Amino acid sequence: MSFTTALVAFAIITLLAVGLEIMFTYATQGFGFGFSSNRPAVQKSPLGLRIQRAYQNHVESAAYIVPLLIAGQMTGLTGTTAEWVTLIIIAGRAAFMVLYYTGIPFLRILGFVGGSMGSMVLAYLLLSMAAV
Repeated sequence: MSFTTALVAFAIITLLAVGLEIMFTYATQGFGFGFSSNRPAVQKSPLGLRIQRAYQNHVESAAYIVPLLIAGQMTGLTGTTAEWVTLIIIAGRAAFMVLYYTGIPFLRILGFVGGSMGSMVLAYLLLSMAAV
């Protein structure tokens, strides 16, 4: 997977996650809830909390994944290892989102490890490229 494709895929995952959070809120709180600027604090269901936390974690992961993907694109890093690593990062993040919704804590770790380890390998590739 190219770096540009990975960035687009990451953006799509982000949009799907925030869209799910918004639609779930509308479904549980009513459509008018979204148009009120003076919203009361609401008690979220366990699924609502998982949806919120999965999105929050995804946004936080953007702080280290997006710069690495941009650096890979800007430096011209190529090769099958770089392509596989970007695929693992995106697949890991997508799996993490879906597995987080299940509510089974040990399952979501699989996706998290995939995305995180892929990021570490990409960082290593970029640093070893800079050292040459």
